[in-house]
Amino acid sequence: MRITARSAVAGVGVVVLAVVAQRVFVAAHRPLSWAVAAVVVAVLIDPAVDVLDRRIPRLAAVIVTLVVFAGAVFGVVYLAFDDLADGVDRFGVAAQDAAERLEDRDDNVGQLARDVDASRRIELFVEALEERTTGGDEVLASTAGTAPTYFLGGILTLFIMSYGPRIAQSAVDQLRSPRQRREVTTVVNRALTRGRRAILWTIAEALVVGVVAGGVASLLDVPAAAALGLLAGVFALLPHVGIVLGNLPLILLLLALRSDLAAIVATVLILGCQAVDSYVVRRRIARRSVNVGLLVPWVVALVGYAVYGVGGAGYGLAFAVFGLAALDEMASRSGSDAGASPRPDEAAQPADAASDDPSSAAVGLPG
Repeated sequence: MRITARSAVAGVGVVVLAVVAQRVFVAAHRPLSWAVAAVVVAVLIDPAVDVLDRRIPRLAAVIVTLVVFAGAVFGVVYLAFDDLADGVDRFGVAAQDAAERLEDRDDNVGQLARDVDASRRIELFVEALEERTTGGDEVLASTAGTAPTYFLGGILTLFIMSYGPRIAQSAVDQLRSPRQRREVTTVVNRALTRGRRAILWTIAEALVVGVVAGGVASLLDVPAAAALGLLAGVFALLPHVGIVLGNLPLILLLLALRSDLAAIVATVLILGCQAVDSYVVRRRIARRSVNVGLLVPWVVALVGYAVYGVGGAGYGLAFAVFGLAALDEMASRSGSDAGASPRPDEAAQPADAASDDPSSAAVGLPG
């Protein structure tokens, strides 16, 4: 195979562009992350903005929605960390007593506790936890220090909700074929609607899981009940094993501070909730939005967390869901063009559903 001079120059150009793009991305990763976060927030809060827009001006509706959203998130985080800080001391004393009781047992459990030197390990763990625990005052100070970043994110969200549709429409107008423009507009609008529906319903389920886990921990007088509820709710966003992983700390605390029976009962109930989530709730969400599956959320969450922390995992999951919805839309439309039957949710929609899609008022493409 003969390589021409033009091919060699093109290959070198591709390599140079790839290196430059990588350098630019690394240098601009922070503002790019702000833009990504603003896009996700704009899409998710758009239905609430549309409801408020009927009574107050749209700009005021966006500001009110952002303030309420930010206040709710901050309130949950503040409560969880403040409760965790208050419960660490009580948890340390209780955990030390539990470790000593385990070592005093005459059965295999006691022998195992003595072999691993449970008391000393618990003491080291509690000391490390006290050093790393952030209280409510620290959360307030950290939030005050990053207030300009949140303010900038709010400005970006306002900009996207105001000019995002025009920018998106300008991008679509670059396509020469009117049919391609209609296809892209329809696919993007429906993908945004289905992806947003999947995310909001999953968040609603995670809120229920978090409230129930925190309430159970509080009723059983387990330390840091709010923090346990927050952890359970966050992990519940991940499918099929998230509820179990998120409630493992609760099970371990029940085992250490309460009784074996309480831990066994909690484990059985948590496994039952996970089964209901996998075989009932997730399937209903998939039928009404998009099937997310197991592999993509976990891979995206792990990679996003390794690169950008909790925010990278959350916003990465949102983009992954939107991407899956777009791929599913394109596949279903290709199947319909080839003579396959349309999806039940698509068949139930009118032909001009894209034009009535609420996402067209935010970052979605106008119908």
